[in-house]
Amino acid sequence: MKMNLTRSFVDQEFSLNKKLILEKPSSHHLLKVLRKKEGDEIVLFDGKGNSCLGVISKIHRSKIELEIIDIFKQSLRSGIEINLGQSLIKNDPFNLTIQKATELGVASFHPLITDRSVVKIKMTKNRNLRWNLIARGACEQCGENWLPVIEDPIKIDRWASNVKSEIKIVLSPNADNKISDFEYKDSVSLAIGPEGDFSDYEVDSLTEKGFIPVSIGKRILRAETAAISAISSVRFSAKEF
Repeated sequence: MKMNLTRSFVDQEFSLNKKLILEKPSSHHLLKVLRKKEGDEIVLFDGKGNSCLGVISKIHRSKIELEIIDIFKQSLRSGIEINLGQSLIKNDPFNLTIQKATELGVASFHPLITDRSVVKIKMTKNRNLRWNLIARGACEQCGENWLPVIEDPIKIDRWASNVKSEIKIVLSPNADNKISDFEYKDSVSLAIGPEGDFSDYEVDSLTEKGFIPVSIGKRILRAETAAISAISSVRFSAKEF
């Protein structure tokens, strides 16, 4: 696969010589920002591990038509499966968490409704679409062919009851255990609180459901920094870094 080519997400099945039309946002970015033209090659991926090589065959106003000229071997998810439960926080840092968590290869992302959530939102289709667009952009940039599953906001107790990971961790600044104390092999779920952290009741409730309170140091981190640090620590401990 040519690694230096522009990448673009396409929610379609790939087959050799198939012609497809890119969605308007993707076409706009390729034409107006990257100045692509007919004959240019682009790597396409579907977020499910499949990717291919396409060539721009036609540009009509703001639409791009591509022809698939090569199909790549399906990518398998690599590394430990990480499922992130992140308390809802303000839009900008929350969006940053989605972007960086995607770059770090999380399998799923669950926005959590918690006692101290700064933002109380009513879920809308547009908000979930925005989150998925951020994840798509992150995959386009970092070369990941798998999109994380991004769920609608869910109350923390309900989420914790459904977690099936081998190791379940809740970040807690006063915990005796460190995140580096564990051996990560198969899957892990991370529960990360808002600014002000989880309430004592929430930590106790998570502990009853099999979550282990852990610390990632003495410094008080922003929620988005804690998420990036925790995921990176798990990857490092699993010897992926």
